[in-house]
Amino acid sequence: MEKRWNKSIILLVIVGVIAIAAVYFTFFYSVKCKDIACWETKMNKCSKANYINEKNDVIWSYSINGKKSGSCEINVELVEIKKGLVSTKVLEGKNMNCRLPLGAINSPESNINLCNGILKEEMQALIITKLHEYIVQNLGQINENILSPIGGSGVTNSLNQTSSNSTNSSG
Repeated sequence: MEKRWNKSIILLVIVGVIAIAAVYFTFFYSVKCKDIACWETKMNKCSKANYINEKNDVIWSYSINGKKSGSCEINVELVEIKKGLVSTKVLEGKNMNCRLPLGAINSPESNINLCNGILKEEMQALIITKLHEYIVQNLGQINENILSPIGGSGVTNSLNQTSSNSTNSSG
């Protein structure tokens, strides 16, 4: 009887280990890609993987979460900005989730319209700030371009002529 209990306990432990391993490999394990070829293969299949993309000026960290609603969900984190404006340093450590079409192998951050999260919001805020600065710095030039000659006569000249013609004809 005692041998039977020992065999049952051993069998139960083996089944438990197999169940834990199956859960781990199904839900938690992801391949750590060392090169772009591995990463692109995993992206194409949308199978769980992690990849650190070290470009000249920035380091991105990618993690494929899996297929969701007919797309491939990838978490993108901006790890470090090596070169660039000081104002972009606020993006470091921020992340966003991107939903790329299945089979796509382009950089997730290349189209932030497919993403959501704090990194996207901060990137958009920086773009708006830079655009505002550009407009303020170039307001005179922008104004000149708007009022520049169109077809031989300037907008302001046309407006002035219209206004003086209406004054002459009424008087």
